[in-house]
Amino acid sequence: MRFFFLQDYQDWLLSVFLGLVLAILVYLAFTSYAYARARAKDRTMHESLYPDGLKGGDFPTPLFIIFLGLGLAIWAIFYVIYVGIRGGPF
Repeated sequence: MRFFFLQDYQDWLLSVFLGLVLAILVYLAFTSYAYARARAKDRTMHESLYPDGLKGGDFPTPLFIIFLGLGLAIWAIFYVIYVGIRGGPF
């Protein structure tokens, strides 16, 4: 713990509000994805097939992006646990 309590309080408030903003942005990203998918299905006149077997209106997520997101989430969880066990800087 620092000598002055105000710095800890400012860091806590900053992390809470940035976390709240991040949560809202992630929520909006997932809801807009479903909305865009529904609009794409409405815009397609017929089920067009592409060479890879993709249908019109499908938005496949590459496996690399999924692994990147999972890796980032796992790293963040382990980092928080590591810093929590080790403690803050002195």
